[in-house]
Formats: sequence, structure tokens, C-alpha cells
Amino acid sequence: MLPEWKQIRSKKIAPVYLIIGTEDYIINETKQLLIDNILDGEEVEFNYANLDLEEMPIEMVIQEAESMPFFGDKRLVMANNPIFLTSEKSRNKVEHDTAKLEAYLNEPVDYSVLCFVARVEKLDERKKLTKLLKKTATVIEAKRPNENELKKWLEAKLTENNMQMEQEAIIRLIELTSGQLTTAMNELQKLMLYCFDSKKITIQNVESLVVRSLEQNIFLLLDKMIAMDISGALRIYYDLLKQKEEPIKILALISSQFRLLNQLKLLEQQGYSQQQAATKLKVHPFRVKLASKQAKNFSELQLNRALKRLAEIDFEMKTGFGDKEQKLEWFLFELQDNRQKTDRE
Repeated sequence: MLPEWKQIRSKKIAPVYLIIGTEDYIINETKQLLIDNILDGEEVEFNYANLDLEEMPIEMVIQEAESMPFFGDKRLVMANNPIFLTSEKSRNKVEHDTAKLEAYLNEPVDYSVLCFVARVEKLDERKKLTKLLKKTATVIEAKRPNENELKKWLEAKLTENNMQMEQEAIIRLIELTSGQLTTAMNELQKLMLYCFDSKKITIQNVESLVVRSLEQNIFLLLDKMIAMDISGALRIYYDLLKQKEEPIKILALISSQFRLLNQLKLLEQQGYSQQQAATKLKVHPFRVKLASKQAKNFSELQLNRALKRLAEIDFEMKTGFGDKEQKLEWFLFELQDNRQKTDRE
């Protein structure tokens, strides 16, 4: 749990908040915590404003914050998408009188809570207004957690609900949700409801209940291919087709994974750590960790041959040459043959 959440639950409310980051779970939970701890149920209708700074100038947001609350002690104003605090260009031509915001930050009213929600990795630290906001506001980072942090998030939620979960089940949940906090928390909520009576979640529960994304199924398909389990890989492929997934889309994701394996192998040869590779490739560190294990099972030659063949299949599919569904089937067999051939070489 974030220390700022503990403060909010203790009713120690700051006049100004800044939520910055792209992790939906942290953003949404923080918003709800503020609503629950600042406003009574009936007050939400009168004293809560959820505004978009891509559509409304900042001076109108300040006007909302400076308006006296109705039938309550506090107002809560959410100001979303403060693009003028970043280096990005706004999609809309809304002019902001930032002097109004500067004046408010220097002397916020005591009957309103103003919360900025910036769904970006970072603000433009060169701007005077950004420095002032970060200095005066309580900053809550909605950043994507690493594997250990994600594990702590899950364990805290389990403790909060008096539930137990096997360690291997936690690890498997992280794997199946690709290290994504929001997805993992949503799946954990489902698991807790299913195991409410027993109060214990097993790895079998995770395997049977957690929904695999298309990307995760592609990862499992490659795992089967690496293990030379062609029948297992084909079963996953056929299941994807039954789910109405397009062969071209499946091919694109397979190609993307092979490119990642190739890039990781090259970066590892240059001495990059997994964390450094994740930063350079702009890929989630957990995905890099899992992909690194797969990359060890291929040589550079095998990866290059696979990428060349995938490019050929992509061209054939898009030009209407042959049966789309059958082409990926043959690729699985070709990959096995190429790996065996390369190993002999």
C-alpha cells in the first residue's frame, strides 16, 4: 500500500494532489479513496467535479475549486490530462491561463481538494509551473511496479481480505498477467471471490480461472515450440482460431516476439543487463525476463531464419497467396526442422 493512501484513510487530506503515471489500478484506487474519504455518499452529486483539461481551460478548473461546497464541508475537483505540464502537444486548442494556477498553488483554499491526474511517465521538469506543483502538491506515483513490488501489492491485497495464496500460485498469476498490476489485481479479485469459502488460492485455481491474453497465449505457444511440443503448440493455435483471432494478427504477435528474442540476444552480447535492455527496448522488465529465457534456446542463425520466414509468410498472407490458417501450421513444423538442422550444423 502506498504511504499516501494511509494518510488519506487517516483523513489527513492535502489541499492539492498530483497523480502521475500510467498504472490504471493505482490511479483509479487513489481517485476512489479520495472520494470515499472526503465526501459523504450524498455529497458526491453536489461537491465532486471530474474535469478534462484537454477540453476545459485551467482557470475554469480553479473556479470550480474556489466555489464553496454545497451541503458539506469539502469539494473535490479532479483535473485530468494537464498536458500543458508536459513536453507533449495538446490535441485540442485550449488556452490555459497558467498564472491562475500558480496563484492558486501558492494559496489554495481550505474547503476544496484539487487533484491533478497526469497519465504520463513524467512531466516537463524544466517548466516553472511543474516545479511549483511538485513542490506544493502531495505527489502519488502511479508507476508500473517491478516483479518484487507487484508481488507485494498482491500479498497486501490478500492480507487485506484475509486470504492465503500459495507462492507458486502468486508467481504463476504474475506470469499469466505479464507483470501488469491492473490485470493482476482484476484477476486476483476474481480468484478471491471463487475461493471465498476456502480462503486459500492454489496454483490449480490460477491455471483454470485466469484469462490468458492473446499475447500470453502467443508466449505459451512459443514455449511449446521451444520444447519441440508441436502438438501442444498447434492446440493453442487452433484454440486461438476458435476464438476468432485472425491468422495475420497471430502472425504479427509471433513475429514481434521473435524480434524481441533477437534484439535481446544482441544486447546481451553487448553486455546489457535485463533491466538495461528493457529500458532501451521500451518493454516491460517482466516481459524481458521471460523472453530472455526463451532466447537462450535459439541461436542467432535460427532466429534470423525464423524472422525471414515470418516476413515471407506475412507477405503471402497479405497478398492472398495460399491458405492463411495453414501457413502458420507449416511454420511450426518448419521451425522444428530448422532448429534440428542448425543444431546439426
